Amino acid sequence: MDWTGATLLSALALSLYDIGKKHSAAANKTFPTLLCTTAAAWAAAAAGTAAAGRMADVFALDAAQYALLAAKSCIVASSWTFAYMALKTIPLTVMAPIRATGPVWTLAGAMAIYGETPGAAQSAGFALSIAGCIAFSTAARREGYALTARPVVLAACATLAGSVSALFDKFLMGRAGIPPHAALFWFTAGMTAIYAAATATAGRLDATRFSWRWTMPATGALLAASDFFYFSAAAAPDARISVISVVRRSSVALTFLAGGAIFRESNLLRKGLALAAILAGVAVLCIAR
Repeated sequence: MDWTGATLLSALALSLYDIGKKHSAAANKTFPTLLCTTAAAWAAAAAGTAAAGRMADVFALDAAQYALLAAKSCIVASSWTFAYMALKTIPLTVMAPIRATGPVWTLAGAMAIYGETPGAAQSAGFALSIAGCIAFSTAARREGYALTARPVVLAACATLAGSVSALFDKFLMGRAGIPPHAALFWFTAGMTAIYAAATATAGRLDATRFSWRWTMPATGALLAASDFFYFSAAAAPDARISVISVVRRSSVALTFLAGGAIFRESNLLRKGLALAAILAGVAVLCIAR
């Protein structure tokens, strides 16, 4: 399978993961929910690696590679924590447009890190995405979610942390030479350890009652599948990380539709138009790049 096909499969799994994440997190205790989900992701990653006969490769990394994957775990854990805390109260149709801006910040980071200068088309793409963000902020305020509202800020922090993770991934799969299955195994293991510690310590500070839901292990398995295809795509020598980022994040379109159909969320037309503008801007950025 080439990297474009792997990216499409990753996007499909990611959209289903977002839906399961909303069901798991809504009005639920944050850290135990995350622990159940990441433990399931780790188990799925381990099972897939063992079935492929690649378990020996997982333990063949050097100290520097293990340290890089520990950093990856911390970055993703912060993104997940922000996202789950936001999803306890925020509708999917508010979350999806915020998450759709991820590729914009990923490209901005790439320009800052690699010294790239945006051309006219890229500037137009940025402008279109920003216009979509402004339109979204107007739609969100109608539901009581101003840009400074706590769940919106948490969703934005989750998106920015996700962009940092995306920039880091190309380095891990490329220059650091870490195989995709090893990266998936160790970063999900690290996240499981982080959330186990958080559940044992900070978990008691959250007064919300914990409720077990079947979507927790399902969400973890979907994460493992999505990230495996994503890492496989990013590891391809001819892969374009900008295209991967755009196609993968386009999964928010399906997530948005699910928010209206499954969770009966409101104000869909205004938020849908804002989402369309954001995704169009991201597509322009991708083509321009």
